[in-house]
Formats: sequence, structure tokens, C-alpha cells
Amino acid sequence: MVESVAVPFARTPSIAVLFSPGAVRIIDIFRALGDFEDHYDVAALDRLEDQLATCVGRDAAKGIVSDALLLAFGLRRERPEPVRYSPTGSRRGTLDEYRLVALLSATYWHDFILASEAAAALDIIHPQPLISLAFDISRRLEASGMKLDMPDPRLFRDAPSPSTIVEVERRPAQAGGLRQVDF
Repeated sequence: MVESVAVPFARTPSIAVLFSPGAVRIIDIFRALGDFEDHYDVAALDRLEDQLATCVGRDAAKGIVSDALLLAFGLRRERPEPVRYSPTGSRRGTLDEYRLVALLSATYWHDFILASEAAAALDIIHPQPLISLAFDISRRLEASGMKLDMPDPRLFRDAPSPSTIVEVERRPAQAGGLRQVDF
């Protein structure tokens, strides 16, 4: 008689990230660009710019999408595996998405050591050009009135615990007319 044994962690548990609605707008840029890379549909870029323009203005949207497109192509070239994305509009994100947003957030706060750690966690082979692109995007976001919070480095400094769930909460807007986007 063969006895079956249940192994509680037969496969690696996943990590769930719950983005705030404001953060979804940011990660959706890269999710949509992933679709663009699959089909090379220029109309998809126009739709992405139109959606983003409702939040940040037309000129800022064009600049953000342009820089994000370069960053997305760089990620595809400089990573051994493709970035895992959730569907557009989903608040539930992947660990890759969190690390990408962490890269943007760290550059927003001029913490280039943390940005380098986020890039390393993303398995980026040559990170410096992509960190520079992330910095350009974060400057454009800042100029359009969006504020990014510092990322939680526990998700890429150490191995996260097997049952980690990260919920990204939305906080009230701060003084000075900046809209708060928490990660």
C-alpha cells in the first residue's frame, strides 16, 4: 500500500500586492506598454496617452509614455525573464510590478541606493540606464503634481516571508496641491 503525503509548501508561495487606485494608474502605463510590445499597435499608445492626460495633462502624458516606453523596452532587454504583469486596471499586482514601482519611487526621492536595490531585485543586468529613465519618469510625475511615497524595501532587500501580503493604502493628499500616490 502506497501512502500519500501532503506537502504544505510543495510550490513556492506567491506574494500579493494590492495597489491603491492612484498607483494603478502608474503601473497600468507599463501593463499597457506590455500589450503594445505584443502587438505594436500605435493606437494603443494614443489611448494610453489619452487616459493619462486626464490626470496629468497632455504634454506630461506624452513625455511619461515616451519615457515609460523606453524603460519597458530596456526592461525587456536587460532582464533574463519578462516582467510579470497583472491585467490592466487590476489593483492586485505582481512582485515584479511592485519592484518596478519601487524603482520609480526610490528615484523620486533621490534614493539611488534603494533604486539600485530595486533594480537588482528586478534582475536587471545593466541597471544604470534604466535607473536614469526611472528618474526621468518620476520627475515628470512630480512636475504633473503626483507624489510617490518611498517603497517598502523589505520586499526586495531580504527574502519575503512565504505568506507576505502587501496592501498599499491611499492616504489623504498633502499640502501644496500634490496628490498622494502610495506604494
